[in-house]
Parts: sequence; structure tokens; C-alpha cells
Amino acid sequence: MPTKEEIESQIMDLWDEIFDLDDKSQEELEAKYAEWREVEPRLDEGVDELVIHIESMKGISEESLLIYKEVKEIKIRYKQQKDEIQAKIDALKKE
Repeated sequence: MPTKEEIESQIMDLWDEIFDLDDKSQEELEAKYAEWREVEPRLDEGVDELVIHIESMKGISEESLLIYKEVKEIKIRYKQQKDEIQAKIDALKKE
């Protein structure tokens, strides 16, 4: 049975993993947004506004739609990884 200190250390390590994932996600998204700006000038209005525009499917190029899907996949992938780590943290807290 691990000690309280060992559990707290494991939890801190897992939080570090979450913060690292946040950083990696942000770097990957910024690179994708830069690529997206080249094909979608409306991105300068803001990501949320562009997403609403894309989801209404008015005048969106295939290339822009592809990048939009890649951005969604990036966000989903990192959220799943962070959720898995958060589940480990929750399990350790119960110990």
C-alpha cells in the first residue's frame, strides 16, 4: 500500500502530464490555425465565429473544412488523454 506522500507525488506527476498535454495541444492548434489562416481569412474574426460559420456550411472551401476537421480531432484527442489522466488522479485520491 503506497503512503500518502507517494500518492500525492503520483498525483502531482499526473497533473504535470496534464499541463504538458495542454502545452502540446496549444502548440499543435496554433500551428494548425496558422495553416488555416492561409485558406480562411475569416479566422482573424476569431475561432469561435469561424466555427459557427463553418457549421452553417456557407461558402466554405474543402481545404478549410478539412483543416476544421483536423482541429476538432486534435481537440478531441487531447481531451481524451487529459480525461484518462484525470480518472487516474481521481482513483488515486480515493486511495
